[in-house]
Amino acid sequence: MNKSLAISGATLLVSALIIPLVAFAAELRIGESPSFSASETVQGDLYLAGGNIASGGKVSGDLVLGGGNILVNGPVSGDLLAGGGSITVTAEIGDDVRIGGGNIILSGKIGNDVVVGGGQTTVSGAGVGGDVLWAGGSLRVDAPIGGGMQLAGGEVFINSHVRGNVSFKGQKLTLGKDAVIDGDLNYSAQSEATIEAGAVVKGKTTYEPQKSAMPAVSGKGIIAILSILFLGKFLSLLVFALAFGLFFRRYAEMLVQNSLAQPLLEMGRGLVVLIVLPVVSIMLLVTLIGVPLGILGLVGFVALLLVTGPLAAVILGSVVHKWLFKPAEYLVAWQTILLGVFLYTLLGLIPVIGGIAKFVLVILALGSMMKIKWDVAKEWR
Repeated sequence: MNKSLAISGATLLVSALIIPLVAFAAELRIGESPSFSASETVQGDLYLAGGNIASGGKVSGDLVLGGGNILVNGPVSGDLLAGGGSITVTAEIGDDVRIGGGNIILSGKIGNDVVVGGGQTTVSGAGVGGDVLWAGGSLRVDAPIGGGMQLAGGEVFINSHVRGNVSFKGQKLTLGKDAVIDGDLNYSAQSEATIEAGAVVKGKTTYEPQKSAMPAVSGKGIIAILSILFLGKFLSLLVFALAFGLFFRRYAEMLVQNSLAQPLLEMGRGLVVLIVLPVVSIMLLVTLIGVPLGILGLVGFVALLLVTGPLAAVILGSVVHKWLFKPAEYLVAWQTILLGVFLYTLLGLIPVIGGIAKFVLVILALGSMMKIKWDVAKEWR
């Protein structure tokens, strides 16, 4: 089970690694409320990004979702990857499920492993065929688990049949009257588990009192948390980058062309803006007349910091795509944006060098954006 759990935690990152390579044959839908109706079928992978997402059709490959409220009630033959605020899965998933969100409900049949990170998680219905790796606030399990469970977080309530071992590190563990654990139960909590009448642990039970209120997290738990954080950051950045790149394609193409025509000049311009704008805004705040301008400058500076990340990802994707596929011009399309977002997010996992590379991309995007604004201002004059 331990080997399988380790694989489950790591496969989220592995899956993210292959997304840009297979996405060129996939289907993408974005918008405020993108949907995939029950009458539709996709012979491959499907990507949905937006505010409220509903997927009711049949997906023969993987389903990747990023948004606010997510509902999956159509069958998926491959993996399900989702990041959002509220996520509900009532459909049958053929392979693995990897989810990060606030409120998560899994009531469909899951063919293989489940990796989840969230505030509140409920697992019910037909159950999980493989292992469960979970980290979060609270978890309730009312469905049979075909493998083992490794859990880390707040409170956990198990009221179903678990065929493997159960490992828990957190605040409180409760075994309901219908709980049956075929393997061992190893847990560390603030107090001994509550075991209701009827609950059965067939293997060995080991309890280790916690010395502090902070629950210890195992290496596999850390892998799960980092994997889910990577997925959440990747999906959130992807939504903004796609919205910008596809809805404002002409502007995005100008941004890429300007940034790569004179990259050193644009990086210098971006660095100047990054340093001068907040300093000037603060200086204006100390003068009575300049207070409104100072506030406006600081607000604008924060806004620039928020948008430069997605813009940098768009630039990175276009550059790498041209380097790999040698098109005549730099391309801005959903495929290149997806590639750029993935690489930009991956840079955040690389110490020092990754941070420097992201900073260079940010000031490059910022400088190019300022050049476009300056050119527009000159035309108005």
